Amino acid sequence: MVGVALSMLPCAMISYLLKERMDSLKHMQLVSGMSLPAYWISNMIADIVKVYIPIILIIILSVLLNCNYPGVWIVFMLLPWGLVPFTYVTSFLFSTDSNA
Repeated sequence: MVGVALSMLPCAMISYLLKERMDSLKHMQLVSGMSLPAYWISNMIADIVKVYIPIILIIILSVLLNCNYPGVWIVFMLLPWGLVPFTYVTSFLFSTDSNA
C-alpha cells in the first residue's frame, strides 16, 4: 500500500512541471528577472518538502501501528533526494501532462 501511495507523488510533480511548461510560466519568470538556477532550486526544494510530508506520516503511522521494519526509515528519508531529480529529468520526455 505504501508503494501505491508513494507512486502518486511523481505523478503530481510531473503534471505541475508540464503544466508550467505548456503555459510558459517559466519563460515569464525568466523574462521578469528570475535566474534559471533559482527557478530550478526553488522548485526542487518545494517538491522535496512536499514529498517529505507523506513520508513522515508513513513513518509515524508505521511506528504507532507497530509494523515498522528496522532501517526502512532511512530509505524513506533518502527517497525524495532520488525521486525529485529523476522526475525532473524524465519530465522532458513528455509534452503534455496527460501523456505523463
